[in-house]
Amino acid sequence: MAISDEVEVEIKKFQITQDLIYWIIAGVAGVILVTLGIIDFLVQRTGGDFITILDINDFVILAIIVVTGIPTFLIVYREERRQSRIDENLPYLLREISNAQRTGMALPRAIKESAKRQYGPLTPELRKMSSKISWGIPFNQAMTDFQKSINTPLAQRATLLILEAERSGGNLEAIFEATEKYVQTLLNLKKEREGAMKPYVWIVYASFIIFILVVVILFQTFFIPFFSANISSEQTAGMFLVDIDLDVLEVLFLHMLAVQGFFSGLVAGKMSKMSVKAGLMHSVVLMFLGWFAFKILIQPDNPLISIGI
Repeated sequence: MAISDEVEVEIKKFQITQDLIYWIIAGVAGVILVTLGIIDFLVQRTGGDFITILDINDFVILAIIVVTGIPTFLIVYREERRQSRIDENLPYLLREISNAQRTGMALPRAIKESAKRQYGPLTPELRKMSSKISWGIPFNQAMTDFQKSINTPLAQRATLLILEAERSGGNLEAIFEATEKYVQTLLNLKKEREGAMKPYVWIVYASFIIFILVVVILFQTFFIPFFSANISSEQTAGMFLVDIDLDVLEVLFLHMLAVQGFFSGLVAGKMSKMSVKAGLMHSVVLMFLGWFAFKILIQPDNPLISIGI
């Protein structure tokens, strides 16, 4: 195994270890929160109160937010940012290689000269490919290794196009130039699509906020006054056949807010980035927004903000 391959393996092992640490931290934090919720629930069953402002439902929802949020922001966001930087720098790299070849440089020399510039995350991978070609490794093999290392959908298409054209005996200078135009076109289309989908992402957020307001209005203008009046079933002429506790209704709507926030976030991520993983970031934000609004507007006996209708 070459030295560069050993270094690459070590880097990947470090990244996997780092990601595993993030997952362990998130899992431990989630277990701690759930444990605190169970303790609080058991203490309440005995007539006491472990933590006044939180109950087991709050702890479970916070645990979901933490377990989902830590890996999302530290792993998924990092990978999304890395892939975005690779895709943005890929056209410049292809253009530099094509221009270098146009001056009469051979492909290994053109790649080596291009590797002296900075292309973000592409630079170390490009230097490894340059070293492999200079050591006598076939271009196809070096390009395939490069494709596996950068591992983005756009780069996969570009390298596959270069490999297929090179196998058919085409002019590499023209191939790199055509691929650069192709990648730039795809990037422009991607930016246009993301720009066109941004309003729909805001619509998802607005819809969730409206859902929160509807729940708040229901509680402050109907459920809380109704249960505070101590109206008997005879007075309602049998309208309510089942006795429902206000606390049960609060838990039910809290769960509804959490579920609505989670899946609304996934929809927002799928529309904006075409990725469910990217939607987890929106899910974390919406779930926390719903939980926070519930704690200050619905659950307290004296809500921070009262809606009078």
